[in-house]
Amino acid sequence: MTTGNKHLPKLQREQQIISAADRVLGEVGAHDFTIDKMLSHLDVAKGTIYKYYKRKDDVLAELSVKALQVLLNYFKAAEQKENDPLTALQEMIMAFYRYYLKYPKYFELIIYMERPDFKSDIQSYLNISLEMKNYFTNHLIKCQSAGLIKPHLDPSYCTYLIWGSCMGLMNFIEAKKVFIEEIIKLKKKDLLKTYAEIIVSGMKA
Repeated sequence: MTTGNKHLPKLQREQQIISAADRVLGEVGAHDFTIDKMLSHLDVAKGTIYKYYKRKDDVLAELSVKALQVLLNYFKAAEQKENDPLTALQEMIMAFYRYYLKYPKYFELIIYMERPDFKSDIQSYLNISLEMKNYFTNHLIKCQSAGLIKPHLDPSYCTYLIWGSCMGLMNFIEAKKVFIEEIIKLKKKDLLKTYAEIIVSGMKA
């Protein structure tokens, strides 16, 4: 349990709550995450948490800021690794896989928050989501400006198509990993690599 001053400043209390949420996520995952389970890591009443966050989704949205920032850093590292923009694009798509391996609970959180009934207006979550979208879209614009991808493709639409289909594929791989790896003997990494090649070749000018 986290102990300390019961009258912490707002920012410090929020950080304490999100730290507890991060611990619970690591212990039980996104699907079994509850506000009640956070209480064992805090020295506050349940009502105190609701003074800062209206619902569970708000807590998870705030926690996802960290998760999405890590993923954004993976995108940046992948882009900077390659001189060729199209190869960099494939590496950015493959960054999803490397992130999935390194941070499975954060990946689970991102997938969980894609559900239709997710609801939160946490501004920091909206900000990092937009920052990620813009970073990926800007790379596609660079590719398009260099004549490397089809000129009629809208980079914003392409960004969301890549994000949605890649998340869907990763979710499928996670759900069917025993069947994929042990029964039909396919490698998860090679599935993602093939997907990245198909996506990039389909956009190529």
